[in-house]
Amino acid sequence: MLEKVWKYSGIFLIVTGIIHSIVGIVIGKDYLIDIIKDGLLNAVEVDNLRHIAFWFLLCGIFIIILGHTLHYYIKKEQKPPLFLGYYLLVMAVISCILMPASGFWLFIPQAFIILFAKRK
Repeated sequence: MLEKVWKYSGIFLIVTGIIHSIVGIVIGKDYLIDIIKDGLLNAVEVDNLRHIAFWFLLCGIFIIILGHTLHYYIKKEQKPPLFLGYYLLVMAVISCILMPASGFWLFIPQAFIILFAKRK
């Protein structure tokens, strides 16, 4: 069973993005509400904490998009792209060094799953 776990690499990224987005909404709730109250237009620029909340949420959405793209690719090609495993691993290691108390650790096993996927 473990040898086929790579088939779910896209799903793992989608779940990671969803978790990231939920955490962003929970932690940045007040700042996101302030952005909405200020009418959205140029409402992020007024406060650095609004920037953080906005980008945290947006990064979660991009992880979800990446996960959907990877899932689609795997269904078509029956293997994950090797380069993506390397990108995820490098990004995760650098990010974990810079921010050890973060969720970047979640990308390391996902990168290894992609890197060690059985290739045809």
